[in-house]
Amino acid sequence: MNYKNIPLINSLLLIVLLCFFAGNSLGASAKQDKTGTNPVNFTYDLKIYNEFSWLNPDGEQNVTTLVAKAPFADDKWQLQVKLRYSSLDVGPVDDSGFGDIDVRLLTVPYLNMEAKKAVAIGIEAFFDTASEDSLGSGATSLGPQVFMVFFNPFGINGLFAPAYQHKFSIDEDSGRDEIHQGAIDLNLLIMSESKLFWFFADPQIILDYEQDKEYSIVDLEVGAMLDKYLGTSGHSAYLRPSFGVGSDRPTDGSVEIGYKVVF
Repeated sequence: MNYKNIPLINSLLLIVLLCFFAGNSLGASAKQDKTGTNPVNFTYDLKIYNEFSWLNPDGEQNVTTLVAKAPFADDKWQLQVKLRYSSLDVGPVDDSGFGDIDVRLLTVPYLNMEAKKAVAIGIEAFFDTASEDSLGSGATSLGPQVFMVFFNPFGINGLFAPAYQHKFSIDEDSGRDEIHQGAIDLNLLIMSESKLFWFFADPQIILDYEQDKEYSIVDLEVGAMLDKYLGTSGHSAYLRPSFGVGSDRPTDGSVEIGYKVVF
């Protein structure tokens, strides 16, 4: 099924519905943690970030992403929607436009704060909505995922969340390759005692079963709460550089800067 003809307004409507739905579902039970760094603490938040990448072997890409998250069903589930606007400059290709949209459902079947452990499972759908073929995967895919969360591991104030996602396409455009990938994430968060600053590291290993390729992307993030400076509640910003490892890496490196509001 090809989703390229869905008007953008339909996607924006999803964001509006999320805002209304989350506002009604949170109510007085809104979480006190405003950093948005705990993946199993389902809060209502909006984030916008821009990532500039140096492609391998040559080229540049700039992607601006809007992310909305909302809990529902008494905070037992979380809905996430991502919208992207991208520009790509590789050889003869110089395109700009909207990229693929993805939607994720996540839940936490196991949470034991005494043992400082949790398990989350989810399913992510990637829709073939890019306005130009070069700006998307050319396929509609599904990505079931599972991750564990260990709170305050190794004696640090933070968490360790190893994860695995298996992504496979269920429909491809003519002439586009099938997608069959595995992604291993080793998320490590170190939080300051004041919870105003954090450091995040995510070495990610990509296993492309379809193309028989393997490579890694290493993300490093520093973030800070901005409320004491802005007089707000739940506002934060971060800087995330990354670099690629392996001959099959799609990018040599990237720089991402983001702004987030947790309600």
